[in-house]
Amino acid sequence: MKFVNFYSKIMEILFKLIRLFLAVALVLMVAITSLEVIRRYLFGASFVWAEELVKFLLVAVTFIGGAAAFRAGGMAFLDLITCRLRGKAEKAVKLINNVIIIGFCSFLSSQGFTYTFLPMVAAMKSPGLKLNMSVVYITIPLGFTLIALFAVEQILRQFAEGRTTELKGGN
Repeated sequence: MKFVNFYSKIMEILFKLIRLFLAVALVLMVAITSLEVIRRYLFGASFVWAEELVKFLLVAVTFIGGAAAFRAGGMAFLDLITCRLRGKAEKAVKLINNVIIIGFCSFLSSQGFTYTFLPMVAAMKSPGLKLNMSVVYITIPLGFTLIALFAVEQILRQFAEGRTTELKGGN
């Protein structure tokens, strides 16, 4: 039980950091896009790096934000299925679902990290920002890794809750 609480606290801190990153990234995206619209409209010019940075932030927000949505329970499909079930059937479906998610996300993370750190990718630079493309691509496997970590947390909580219920004399 102590390990589950410790792991959940770490995941909560991570979740707060993710939300902070998402807020900063979204504010930057809006600010840069607004600035670009004004510059193009008034001056007929734009920054070379602006559109590229907004695209990179959008990719990061998509994958990192997906992990935040998963932890917050914001995945509609999962809720549509599990909200109709009760008791052991609900617990079984949630467990199977989380095991599948961990397997799938672990595979995608592994493949993503492998690709991200290929010498060919590490040598690539973005045209506007001159940013190493590994820095850009890392957000994709990182998002899948975070989803897997949050799914592990859900499984640990599920077992801890079941154990607590058993100790109290519940079903």
